Amino acid sequence: MTQLSEPIRADVPPDEPVDVGRGGPAPSTVPTAGPAVLRELVRDAARLPYFAEKYRDVPLVDEFDFAGVPEMTREDVTASAAQVLRAGRRRGPAFLFTSGGSTADPKLAWIPCAMHLPELLAHWQPLSARDVLANLAMPGRLWSAHYCYNRVAEHAGAGVIGLGNIGDDELGRWLDFLHANGTTALAGVPSQLLKILRYAGERRHPILSRLRAGIWFGEPCEPELLELRDRYAPDFGLWGNYGSTETWVIGHNGPGCPVDTFHPLPYQHVELVDGAVLVTTLHPQAVSPVIRYRIGDRAAFVACPCGAPGRALRLAGREGNLIKFAGTLVSPTDLVAVARGVAGVGAAQIAVIAGVGTETMEVRVVPAPGAAPDPTEIRDRVLGSQVDLDFGLRGEDETFRVRLVERLTSSPQTAKTPALVRETAP
Repeated sequence: MTQLSEPIRADVPPDEPVDVGRGGPAPSTVPTAGPAVLRELVRDAARLPYFAEKYRDVPLVDEFDFAGVPEMTREDVTASAAQVLRAGRRRGPAFLFTSGGSTADPKLAWIPCAMHLPELLAHWQPLSARDVLANLAMPGRLWSAHYCYNRVAEHAGAGVIGLGNIGDDELGRWLDFLHANGTTALAGVPSQLLKILRYAGERRHPILSRLRAGIWFGEPCEPELLELRDRYAPDFGLWGNYGSTETWVIGHNGPGCPVDTFHPLPYQHVELVDGAVLVTTLHPQAVSPVIRYRIGDRAAFVACPCGAPGRALRLAGREGNLIKFAGTLVSPTDLVAVARGVAGVGAAQIAVIAGVGTETMEVRVVPAPGAAPDPTEIRDRVLGSQVDLDFGLRGEDETFRVRLVERLTSSPQTAKTPALVRETAP
């Protein structure tokens, strides 16, 4: 096991001063991880009935060993938040936000109304008072991003247009509107930023000359986004956040960082256990305990090329990112990566379609602009990379196919475009 306890400083010189006193405590009030602080977190959580059994055998005296504390799951965080509220232990006003909910029950967490932004913005400042931010994150349905990035703009003194997602058939009208109103920054999942850069770049839209900051979150940043940025809007710096509703922001990056590498915030205690990311939140205003929470990702500690001191966290994909198809365990992310490597493929997605007594896997491909990729070549390349899957199909070609589409399936709630979608045959 490797463990990170030291606070990591990744200060970015601000264009404008940030009022860190608004809406929460100053960053200096946040403790750093140490045996006494970690022990007190566990002791406080053990007072909740939900955790009484979980922590019953954890010694909370001198021989306390934090590595021996049981890990938290999403279900633990949701259940403990409910008990904190029933016990009247919530500290001040809070938002109820959700993660998931598109295909399963949502997992809920209470977050202080300040959203820990003073601490984040002491290290990460994508906006200045001269900016106008177009916030593409969807409001409503308890999703947090829309409200969070409106507040990021507020702290910076920037203007904000809380637009939400833009449909494919209305891109031209809304880009004209955003340009006319001085938009210089966008906030959205990478799928949204990619769609805008592709559309605007193909038409040489004048908004490209103004864009200077792209705030992204929620899903991996694909190479095509970087390629289109470099081609059409080289001054469009990308600023990412990594975290979850349960932990809030764990780490951040900026234009000088690789898009898979993040600098953990000082109030987030990050451990790697056999490569898996575990997070403990030290923030004194955390509504409910988050202790050794298994975020579901794999990572490694690295030195970031941006030159910021301390170790950064380089993500290496999701844990257990496998599904069973044709009697074989396969990774949808790996299949998508192989398909995207074929000439002429702009984007790809795996769909598993359940029928009566059978399942079909479909590789859906959006051609690159002006390209006409060959579905047979894509199929051969994907199966050639998966010997077990090719053997498992045993010639049943009708259950594995490639289809060219105009667009991939995205979540109507978040606008994220997942590597895998599950459907039922009509």
